[in-house]
Amino acid sequence: MMSSWADDPELVATFRAEVEDRLASLCTGLLLLEAHPSPRTLVAGLFRDAHTVKGSARMLGLERVVDVAHRAEDLLGALKDGRVTARKDLVDTLLVSAESISRSLPGAARPVGASELAAVIAALDSACAGDDPVVVPRLTEPEESDGAPETDRTRGGDSIRVSTRRVHDLVDVVGEAELDVRRISRHGRELAALAADHLRAARTLRDALNDADIPPSPAVLASAHSLLALGDQLSAATRELQTRSEDGQGRLASVRDGAMRLAMVPVRRVVAAFPQLVRELAGGDSSDVVGKDVSLVLTGQDVELDTRVLDAVADSLRHLVINAVDHGCESVADRQAAGKPGRATVTVAARAAGSTVVIEVSDDGNGVDERSVREAAVAAGLLPPESTVSGPALLKVLFAPGFSTREEITRTSGRGVGLDVVRTVVEDLSGAIEVRSVRGAGTTFVITLPVTLGVLRCLLARVGTERYALPVAGVLETIGLATVERHELAGVPVIARDGRTMPLVDLGLVLDAVGKRNPRAAVVVDHGGTGELLALAVDELEGELEMVVKELGPFIGRLPAVAGATIDGDGSVVLVLDIRELAVRQLATGGSRAPVAAAVPTRSPDSLVPLQRAPVKARVLVVEDSVGVRELQRVILEGAGYDVLTAVDGLDGAAHLAREPVDLVVSDVEMPGIDGFTLTRRLRGTRGWEHVPVVIMTSRGDPADQRAGLDAGASAYLLKSEFDQAELIDTVRRLLGR
Repeated sequence: MMSSWADDPELVATFRAEVEDRLASLCTGLLLLEAHPSPRTLVAGLFRDAHTVKGSARMLGLERVVDVAHRAEDLLGALKDGRVTARKDLVDTLLVSAESISRSLPGAARPVGASELAAVIAALDSACAGDDPVVVPRLTEPEESDGAPETDRTRGGDSIRVSTRRVHDLVDVVGEAELDVRRISRHGRELAALAADHLRAARTLRDALNDADIPPSPAVLASAHSLLALGDQLSAATRELQTRSEDGQGRLASVRDGAMRLAMVPVRRVVAAFPQLVRELAGGDSSDVVGKDVSLVLTGQDVELDTRVLDAVADSLRHLVINAVDHGCESVADRQAAGKPGRATVTVAARAAGSTVVIEVSDDGNGVDERSVREAAVAAGLLPPESTVSGPALLKVLFAPGFSTREEITRTSGRGVGLDVVRTVVEDLSGAIEVRSVRGAGTTFVITLPVTLGVLRCLLARVGTERYALPVAGVLETIGLATVERHELAGVPVIARDGRTMPLVDLGLVLDAVGKRNPRAAVVVDHGGTGELLALAVDELEGELEMVVKELGPFIGRLPAVAGATIDGDGSVVLVLDIRELAVRQLATGGSRAPVAAAVPTRSPDSLVPLQRAPVKARVLVVEDSVGVRELQRVILEGAGYDVLTAVDGLDGAAHLAREPVDLVVSDVEMPGIDGFTLTRRLRGTRGWEHVPVVIMTSRGDPADQRAGLDAGASAYLLKSEFDQAELIDTVRRLLGR
């Protein structure tokens, strides 16, 4: 299992960037060590650097780095404890050790050989043994060497670490700048119109003066000609302004796209853990899946999404993979009896599609049993007893809340949290999900997601004097109302389309729109739960536009059926409607015309109907100063279905705990500021936090350290040297009971 994580390019890249930072800090401190007035204080920080490098390398299975870092940590520990004193030969040995670590990382341009590493380890062992002096090993110089340690030479690399929050803040600022340029462009057009009027008036004046019976004075004629010249100059200036603003819009769009790409992460970040997940599900460790042989195929792992989109959908993808193994794949015996290969295949495929990404989770199993689905839907009251619905319309019942064809609760199924939660998550992201199935051939779930949440492709609709934006991903089609067939059913207007009827709801009445109304078009949206369609009547459709979308902010809060807002070029606010919630509310009331949201809120936020959310997941706080280890633990725990917060050290962890509750803490020990033991003791001494489980995960494996951790109040003590993904997840589940 170790090698699978070490082979993940993203995790290795994160680890390498962190190690380079730690090694740079280590080298800088070592160069100051001999002359430092308080060497033990300085060594404490250097010890943490070496400790972090060792722990991260161990979790990723980079044993060559672990060996050198471990010896360097031992020598720094001896310096910290005063067992040896800082000397030039020891400093030189540690500097060479840092360089050997850098050149042992995956992707190093000139990696060190095994004999060179052995010499470095021997020198460090000699130093720890008290030898004086120590023979400082020499590494083979890389080509075109300038004599500086490789750690310093590689600082100008081709990558840096930037928090996603900063990137998203940058996207917001660029979005504001785009709006400013659009306003300038609008003002430029207004100025151009004024300049044209000015020029016409000046020409009229000149012609009038020339045709006058009494010749004007030379001064008046000169003024008229000056007005004409100024008009020409003004027209030229406004044309230049418009050209510049258009160029600025293009450049800002490029900056915005570049900034959004900085926040993109590959799908690999989520699916890297799926091979192990499938192996565990189909490995015969549980009676639920005995007799299944399943292989996982991953394609399109390099397709990139906004990290917020991918992180939000990670649990849903994991759930679909579990469903594919548990529900979709047959046992070996059943497959062979059906003439299929004994090994089933689950495929997770991602592909880019314009401003969206499509992710498909499919299996080559037996497909959906429509008869069982129909019977379960009738029993749950989702379909009438005489229903004969089949195909895609029936399959949409699978997304109804709590729907299941399983009567028994197993380790992976039958717990009442299923595809409805997946659908809710996807649609909250302004995405869409559909299911396709062929009996005997398999099932495919298709998820369509926006590449980023910051910019949405929207359909602009005018209702009265207001304009609203509807995310294109939620729109099935648009139709003209002039020729469409209309009826009334139980007092509710409906329209017929392609042999189906759907309620027709006036969006203007729903939104309390003001101004003269003349509905001429309709936007058809899908309710999703049982395949019901809804047509929203609007006055006019103004086309599609990519929009920088923002939340309404804490002052206004969350409005019903409003997903966010954008600012138009004229400074007006355009609300982005939440199509899914709008459809749910209208269908739940039988297409009633009760207002859902107004352009300007007239109700207190406290009076708004609360939104239904997915069941709350257990929240875990990971406190770890190594970004590589922190990222690895986050990926593992999120893959196991937990909501994960991260803290960069003990002080940051304490700050997180002061702001928001968590259900469990996973903490390192060696950290700047507050170590893991101190953080645990603080928890145990704080009212309300006494019983929160704390899992210590550290490289310190001495029995005395383990006793100290348990005495501090730790609920479990895990070693990075024996790191096992399953053990971490099992420990967390055991302590949380879920």
